[in-house]
Amino acid sequence: MLSRSEAESFREQTRALALQIGLRPAARALGLNEERVKKWGQRYNWQIGLIRPASSANLSPSVPKPVNVLVEMLAQEGDRTRSAMARTARRAFEHCDTLQDGDLHAMDRAIALEKHGRVASIAHQWQNVGAQVAVQVNVPLPSAEERQEMRSIDAKLDAIAAKLK
Repeated sequence: MLSRSEAESFREQTRALALQIGLRPAARALGLNEERVKKWGQRYNWQIGLIRPASSANLSPSVPKPVNVLVEMLAQEGDRTRSAMARTARRAFEHCDTLQDGDLHAMDRAIALEKHGRVASIAHQWQNVGAQVAVQVNVPLPSAEERQEMRSIDAKLDAIAAKLK
């Protein structure tokens, strides 16, 4: 049995989930009796519409937290969305692979390809693959004395090379 504060907290989390997906889907996702969740909505004036029927279950401590259910549902939707985005981008580029080079340079088609490329980048998370690193390199320039010394060494080497010819 939940304490009063735990029950209130659970109802508030259920309300948060119901605001996102509706009373019936929230009840179904949490394994609660639909009538109980509807009664909570009436009693506490949640003003949330009913959407779908739900399964029946009693409120118990083993019921998943509404926040966890919402996170799991959003993760599933995200995976399905990324899959659809990847399929769409793949189909677009496969279609463009069959076109002539001149057709690819038309402005509307080029813009569409760029957008499909962005969709593919999001779906495949390409922007996270290669991190760009800024590198600063300090190259010391030789002083006038060092340049003079290098020129004298070069002259000596040139003289040796001339003798070898």
